Amino acid sequence: MVKIAGFDAEELERFKTFQRASYAVLVETAGSLGLGDTEKAVARRIRKRFHEQGVHHYFHVPVALFGSRTAYPGRFGSLEALATDRVLEDGMPVILDAAPVFDGYTVDTSYAFAFGKENTLQKRLLLALAPLRDLILRRVREQQSFRAIAREVDDEIRAQGYENCHRKHIGAVLAHRVTRVPDRWINRWHIWGLGAQQVAWFLARSLAAERWGGDGSPSWNHRRSSDHPPTQGLWAVEPHLGCLGVGAKFEEILVVTDRDAYWLDDAGLPHHAVWRSA
Repeated sequence: MVKIAGFDAEELERFKTFQRASYAVLVETAGSLGLGDTEKAVARRIRKRFHEQGVHHYFHVPVALFGSRTAYPGRFGSLEALATDRVLEDGMPVILDAAPVFDGYTVDTSYAFAFGKENTLQKRLLLALAPLRDLILRRVREQQSFRAIAREVDDEIRAQGYENCHRKHIGAVLAHRVTRVPDRWINRWHIWGLGAQQVAWFLARSLAAERWGGDGSPSWNHRRSSDHPPTQGLWAVEPHLGCLGVGAKFEEILVVTDRDAYWLDDAGLPHHAVWRSA
């Protein structure tokens, strides 16, 4: 059984705790990076740290993106985000991304930063993400359709002269549902780095919504399946910007209820600190 809505206060607090725990692993790993590290070595390091915390399966396995790969260059394929042998160099932009499942609670987190010397372009992209976060929340509260919100975000990104990288995410998602699932061994199966059972559920729901409409899609994007008012539940929102081979993003949980919407954590994540210090 996959639980998608109706979370009580205790469950929401656990999602918040686990989201912070996931970001803590990414920040800790960022501090351990060294010249010559490869994306694959860093991804393994992240998995080892999660394993030490009792995480045994993922919505998608941890990935590390270095340099131009942070901006999903060219015709970036759906599985090209998986870690490669790309080697870390001074000043490179980096994105660490992980979707661990803690005791059945799925979270999805992305941490963007520069290794070594500051990357001024990436810093500019990170700062440009803050007004997009505000815009998304405002439009959800206004009950704009998910599709209209995704398209307005697209327009804002283009108006600033940046590239929309999240259209190259699997499902072209600006956001996707996060769920609670039973912590069973079958959920630990992976195919191409994706949790087989959860992803199968996502794909089935997405295809059904594309074909027959309704508000059942777990993907929030610019397509017809998102042409409906905001759907109750928890949504991992992940706007992703690129410019001149540099990328930046964040990913955090938005709570949508029958009366309101709010960010699950409004102060405790790394990108919040970047915005406060600007």
